[in-house]
Amino acid sequence: MKKEAAAKIGIKDIAKQANVSIGTVDRVLHNRSEVSNTTREQVLKIINELGYTPNLLAKSLASKIKYTIAVLIPDPTNNTYWEKPLEGIKAAAREIKKFNFEIQIATFDYSNENSFIEKANEILESNPNGFIFAPVFFESSLKVIEKCDQMELPYVFFDVFIENCKNLAYFGQNSVQSGYLAASLMSYSIDKGTNHIYIVKPHNPSAPVYHLSLRENGFISYFSQGTTNQATIHTMDVDVSSPSILVESLDAIFSSDQKPRGIFVANSRVHLVAQYFEKNKIGNVVLIGYDLLHENIEYLEKGIIQFLICQKPEEQGYKSVFSLYNHLFLKKPVDKVNYSPIDIIMKENIEYYKNFKI
Repeated sequence: MKKEAAAKIGIKDIAKQANVSIGTVDRVLHNRSEVSNTTREQVLKIINELGYTPNLLAKSLASKIKYTIAVLIPDPTNNTYWEKPLEGIKAAAREIKKFNFEIQIATFDYSNENSFIEKANEILESNPNGFIFAPVFFESSLKVIEKCDQMELPYVFFDVFIENCKNLAYFGQNSVQSGYLAASLMSYSIDKGTNHIYIVKPHNPSAPVYHLSLRENGFISYFSQGTTNQATIHTMDVDVSSPSILVESLDAIFSSDQKPRGIFVANSRVHLVAQYFEKNKIGNVVLIGYDLLHENIEYLEKGIIQFLICQKPEEQGYKSVFSLYNHLFLKKPVDKVNYSPIDIIMKENIEYYKNFKI
């Protein structure tokens, strides 16, 4: 009976009981200004007591306003990691479609900065209501951000965070902290004493490395704080446009007098190093990387990769869309920085993660 009564409660009932105008209740519901804190608290108290829930579908149909959210994401064809946030984006799109929201998804070539610029400009020219993108190319992203600010277009970052911007929100890991965590795992996993540890950053020469450098900085900062493990850290930027180049680079370090005791791969391509380990029967080297790609899971289950650092990119995509839904439709405040949990995945707990769905 109580639920039936609550369903019949309307704005007029709230206004009458709070002794305010309907307009005041509407401003409180949409978090608008021009309402004193005392009045706002009183109205919210009445809303809570009456169990009022707005009929959002009726509201969207009545307003007849259509919202377009544009999404710019790297093409997942060449890097399956990007399939993950795309799954979350599409899941959110299905949920808010009934509220007159359309999600327009554009992809760019991750190894071609001009592709990113062209697609971003096309999106901005279409004048969407909101914009979600991964600012992987730092300098070009700054120009895109400047245009968004000029247009007063709300924009959301995911996967990569650029500080000191007017973005509505960011969803992703703290890259520096995740690198720091990887170093801590490495330190605990190898013998104390003098060790050579390599940070491997595999990428195409024309692809962005901004977030890889942030992870590298976090990793190095751990060992620079005087840990008991006297490790020598080496950094390798490895061109993976040709498989033979990575093999040659790894051959060089394993044949040197500075053989690695641990390797930290700063992105999801850790399976390429694991493949080398398997082929060359390399053991007693701790291998740490990122993300639950099928290839990475295979080598984790084999025990060749010891740790994967996971950030649930599906949730990043999903929550990015809903941040703009909350901002544009519900007029609700949105937290600017939303860090994903830094999950540590091992062979022993992979079963709890590999079938994760949004």
